Amino acid sequence: MKRIVEFELLSDVMCGGVRVDDNFLESEPFIRGSVLRAAFAKEILLSCPLADLPSKDGRYNFVEIKDADGKCSNCPQRRICESFSDMTFSYAYKNGAFPAPLTAKVCKKCGTAHKIKDILIENGALACDECTGKIRRMESLKGFIRLSDEDFRAVREKTDMSVSTHTAINRCSDTAKDGSLFSIKAIRKGQRFISVIDDYDSGMLYEGAVIYAGKYSSDGYGKMKIVSLKAAEEITKAAVGNRIDEFNSRFGTKDKAAVLCISDVCIDSGEEAPVCSSQSYRDIWERALFRKEDLPFTIDTVFAETKLYSGYDTSKKWGGWKNEKPELLISKGTSILLTIKDGRYDEAVELLTELQKNGIGNKCHDGYGQVEICHRIHCLGVN
Repeated sequence: MKRIVEFELLSDVMCGGVRVDDNFLESEPFIRGSVLRAAFAKEILLSCPLADLPSKDGRYNFVEIKDADGKCSNCPQRRICESFSDMTFSYAYKNGAFPAPLTAKVCKKCGTAHKIKDILIENGALACDECTGKIRRMESLKGFIRLSDEDFRAVREKTDMSVSTHTAINRCSDTAKDGSLFSIKAIRKGQRFISVIDDYDSGMLYEGAVIYAGKYSSDGYGKMKIVSLKAAEEITKAAVGNRIDEFNSRFGTKDKAAVLCISDVCIDSGEEAPVCSSQSYRDIWERALFRKEDLPFTIDTVFAETKLYSGYDTSKKWGGWKNEKPELLISKGTSILLTIKDGRYDEAVELLTELQKNGIGNKCHDGYGQVEICHRIHCLGVN
């Protein structure tokens, strides 16, 4: 069962990010599902007497039933190890916020104090309705936001960061070692982040549980405690269908649907795409995202940013951790407008419900590929 898990940061948390300089390390302002999975895996392996044994397919630092000499039979963590690979971990955002869509626009002068607009389906001229005078410009809404229930106003949810400077010690002179000075910009302690986790009712999640997530945990970074748990709302075909109907009713259409990526989407980088028509590129997106033949809908418009990511796989043998092939990540906030094919409405709703439940692309169990169908922010429009 999926549950909404609220974590309190008991220390600063360092969760990777793009390194812009060799002596300045900056954390991402959110916590990836893969980082949470690794944190729970570390807690499990630290208490496992068989942790150093390779898995059945030769991987290390991997949680599974090893059962050497029957030692796993009476282990209290056996149920956790059995289902750990099937567990799902979503991205964790501060106070349950979500990434602003690339289609969302905000008043350039007053920011989120004025109402936002969305250009996914009404990509027309923009002007802030609440500003007076001739200059009523709007700009892209960036970062993480929450929407009020009353008037759909956006509230920016900024992650507080802290900067600390570190160095190594020259043991011969008891002074700072030359060339070792570096700074860390980490997520500041005291904040609360919310993730959706399915632990398969294994008992892994409970209030008061403490994990260490991210880098530099041996130096005290990454300490997090579960402070609350509650059941996540079930995603049903009826609910998704209602949102699609409301979306079409808002804009006077009958065959449109919107997809908002609330986490990064990981897809195979594939081969270099040739210069081709817009429709050919839409076909490439359909194959990369949905990986199904004869879809009940087509991609109409895409607002997206992409980046290449190459990380490390610590389940490999020492010295071979670096991934040789980079992965293509479609950035969170990407918005896609779909056109449902004639006579295939029910089929489209069923597939879109499945996509919202299970995600799109690769690594969905680690939080990648999370989407929401016809998110209410896309219903704002321009007018």
